[in-house]
Amino acid sequence: MPLKERVSSKEQVPRGRSFREHMIGWGLGTISCQGKSHCEILAIVMPQLNILFLAHSYIRYRGDLAGPFIHDVAKNLVHAGARVHVLAPHNKGLATFERIDGIEIHRFRYAPVSYERLAYEGDMDKRVRGNLLNWILFLFFLYFFFVNSLSLIRKKKINLLYAHWWIPGGLVGWLASLWTGKPLLVTLHGTDYRVLKKHKSLRPRAKRIFKRARYVTVVSSFIKEHLLEYELVSGDKVKVLPMPVDTERFTPQKYLKKDKKTILCVAKFTTQKGLDYLIEASSVLLNKGFDFEVKIIGGGPEWGRFEKKIKDLGLSQKVFLSDKVLQEKLPSYYQEADVIVLPAIEEGFGLVLVEAQLSQRPVIGTRSGGIPDIIEDEKSGLLVPPKDPLSLASAIERVLTDERLASRLAQGGYESARAKFSSGAVLQEYLRLLK
Repeated sequence: MPLKERVSSKEQVPRGRSFREHMIGWGLGTISCQGKSHCEILAIVMPQLNILFLAHSYIRYRGDLAGPFIHDVAKNLVHAGARVHVLAPHNKGLATFERIDGIEIHRFRYAPVSYERLAYEGDMDKRVRGNLLNWILFLFFLYFFFVNSLSLIRKKKINLLYAHWWIPGGLVGWLASLWTGKPLLVTLHGTDYRVLKKHKSLRPRAKRIFKRARYVTVVSSFIKEHLLEYELVSGDKVKVLPMPVDTERFTPQKYLKKDKKTILCVAKFTTQKGLDYLIEASSVLLNKGFDFEVKIIGGGPEWGRFEKKIKDLGLSQKVFLSDKVLQEKLPSYYQEADVIVLPAIEEGFGLVLVEAQLSQRPVIGTRSGGIPDIIEDEKSGLLVPPKDPLSLASAIERVLTDERLASRLAQGGYESARAKFSSGAVLQEYLRLLK
């Protein structure tokens, strides 16, 4: 959208003023922060900026694993002086309105409670496709998402729309922006990139959404490269802007040394997370005589298959599966682990690796997707080829048997994560984005 184009029904960017200067007109400026880890380097003061987040997944309660990274962004903006409202779908047992950490969360109804089942599980695309009833529910979902967004824009005097995931949030944001003239930002997190990769028929729609957006941000350079490859957005409009990580929750902890080495993986039980290769790597380590245990936390649709594979490989006393845990409990798991592993295939980002780095634990990831944005091989962690259990086993063996290497990687990862992914660092990038 050209800078001189209408920003709202009453406001225009005056000739000769940049978007950042217009934002300053809303109250944007910079200050230094004292003693607040969420804005260690600088903050953005936006007392007149009302932002509406549009998201189909957002925390339902404190410690929830549904979109905590989006909540961290919202908290940072609130601490910086902005007013943030979130519009997300209703779910069983939730209030239609509540306030968490100064953020107003509005949850729209789209069906009887027992049928409000499309969101929060990370598989909306799978649920909708091939199921006629869910497809009809999705149409109602989009309609009520849009109608409620218009209502909030009017009532709360919203002057910036911020859509997380290009679909459905970006689609609704595009319609709301066309209807009201409000500027739009869109962020892709990874699962929505895979929708574009899998369903080419959706790319023209995404391209129209991205064209309307002021900026399109992505959480890794991997996603940016593919958007450019698909010719969906111009290079000057798409920006790599990772989600911040809570540096107050994830901090260096004293390592609890044990006789048995612990390998930790926090990931949803899906094929894309590469857990098959971690299980196979565990078999390699067992055959070498290592005394270890593997904890895989996350739960998900492939639980039964992974359980059978573990049993078939004789790993029932070595590899343990467990359901997802509250985010507030994750630091204790990192503290107990000797190494944290994420063997994912084309991961959009790999947030758990950053959490582990901030906890000052050594990490191993695949040279795939957005993970190389997090790990610099041999400095802030180890990278291995995807789908390669032998290389993964070898990397795990190196970390478990070389304390100096493990310590160096843990320290390097901590320093890297603080520099690139802390709230203060990400706020700096937001400021650069709005210049």
